[in-house]
Amino acid sequence: MASSRTRSNTATPSRLSAKPWTWVVVAVALAAAVAVFIATASSEPTAEGPSAPDLELAEFDGGTVRLADFQGKPLVVNFWASWCVPCLAELPGFVRIHQANKNAVAFLGINLADDPGSAEAVREQTGITYPLARDPDGSAFEAFGGFGMPTTVFVSPQGTVIELYTGELTAEALAEGIARYFPDL
Repeated sequence: MASSRTRSNTATPSRLSAKPWTWVVVAVALAAAVAVFIATASSEPTAEGPSAPDLELAEFDGGTVRLADFQGKPLVVNFWASWCVPCLAELPGFVRIHQANKNAVAFLGINLADDPGSAEAVREQTGITYPLARDPDGSAFEAFGGFGMPTTVFVSPQGTVIELYTGELTAEALAEGIARYFPDL
């Protein structure tokens, strides 16, 4: 009768065959990596980062808006489009958080490569009251380093990019970002 257990003629190294000091080195390296991660994750955000691009864009209402116009005030820039399903999902939350913070934080919505009529329809449906600008060729999106939609950028009062976030933000996550990056509000 054949045994259900198989054997191999190849030698298998013992799991504990390493020298004891090797385990100490591995443990110290792992502890150092964890300490660096914790220190980085818990550190306060700073305004040190790349400068936000100096952009001038056409507003939905026909005027122009410059990013420099927001200097001295925390700014949330949100790139969105009517063809972007996650953008449409997050816009109602942006409207609510803007209403709750409009005296302390500036908001700028930038519509990316969109049909003007479709973008205006989204504006009316969502009730956006913060300034909206158009980026028909994606040059503003590119200047910020955007690579996916939606993209939200937190800009310090000094005009530096604190974070560029790609993906849908819930109202709660947006509020947490504002509290984290602009704690003096």
